[in-house]
Amino acid sequence: MRKPPRLRRAGYGQACTASAIARREAGQKRSWAERQRAETPDPEPGLPAWQKVSPPRRHVMERVGPAAAAAAAARREEHEQRREQQLEQRRTLVQEPAANDLVDPLTGATAPPRAGERAEPPAWAACYVRARQARMPRALRHFGWSLLHGGVRVSGDRVFSYQRAAPELAELACPHPLCRAQQQPPLETLGHVLGGCPVAAAVLQWFAHLWARLQPGFPRAPPPPRVMLADDFARSGVAPELQQLWTHLRLLLLRALLAARARHGGGQPGHAPVAAIRIFVYSVRDAVVLDWRKAAMDVRAMAGVPRSWLSGSGKELTRADFERRWCHRGVIARTGQHGGRFTMEFRLTAAGVPALPAAPALAPPAAQDPAAAAAAAAAATQRGG
Repeated sequence: MRKPPRLRRAGYGQACTASAIARREAGQKRSWAERQRAETPDPEPGLPAWQKVSPPRRHVMERVGPAAAAAAAARREEHEQRREQQLEQRRTLVQEPAANDLVDPLTGATAPPRAGERAEPPAWAACYVRARQARMPRALRHFGWSLLHGGVRVSGDRVFSYQRAAPELAELACPHPLCRAQQQPPLETLGHVLGGCPVAAAVLQWFAHLWARLQPGFPRAPPPPRVMLADDFARSGVAPELQQLWTHLRLLLLRALLAARARHGGGQPGHAPVAAIRIFVYSVRDAVVLDWRKAAMDVRAMAGVPRSWLSGSGKELTRADFERRWCHRGVIARTGQHGGRFTMEFRLTAAGVPALPAAPALAPPAAQDPAAAAAAAAAATQRGG
């Protein structure tokens, strides 16, 4: 069986979202702190190590004595607690064992499935299904897969390679002016870039307000990292019928945050929440228009060649499918019909983002002239013959 994604894996064979993200960033921050201590300027440059003045140290008994006494007191307290627990267990009737060795740590099943029976998949397996849904383009599916496995690289990932190529400590910190103004600038980890940075926090706050329009009653607070990064759908509060739209918009938003950061150089004046929101709105419109063209026309009938020349599954997107994808409550898009043509209005806007031109009205497949399509196909066949 496959393992949980790296961002949802606390250890080998153990799935835990919150501790996995914190554990990943704790190792980076610990290595960064060690680098900062190692690169402290030498107060006596030019002298060999054996000639430098040693720092003052306390006597060994002063350093070891209090620690030994505290450890002994902790052991006594732990022994008393263990003894009280044993006495309490003897007084009570044990109904079931404290731990069941037969439970599978991945699936939680107590017995292997019988022949011809499939075991119930664990909760984390659904994130793989959402990451590879066919409605998203291949590049976005690859980004979602890389995000689940911690493959999206940021400056904080270079902290482990300082022995081979040591970057400056300033390059590993977040370049945003508000982060640099802190006494200790934070390390640029994946959780900071996509959630902790002031730009990311403002964008996530805007996204929470947007989703509250799609799903009334949704909390308007920024979603936590375990929801946005590790795709912990059970704790997101999103309605099950909107999980495909949530995954699509979530990945587009995170990719827009990274694109805005790379385009404006992190700390440059153009790196603002509106830059990431603008990229997100334009990306959503591209996806909507692409699906709209699939729903409003059959490209194979307009190519001017016989349909048999065009291989593939030939799946068409109906208008009902398009409305189910993008027209929920009329927040992102809205369809209509005028003069025998389908019309679509893209309604997703944001403050500071220029209004986008309307999508062209397209004739439905039923309104296309079959005689014209047949004549074009016949002409193409003669040219090919």
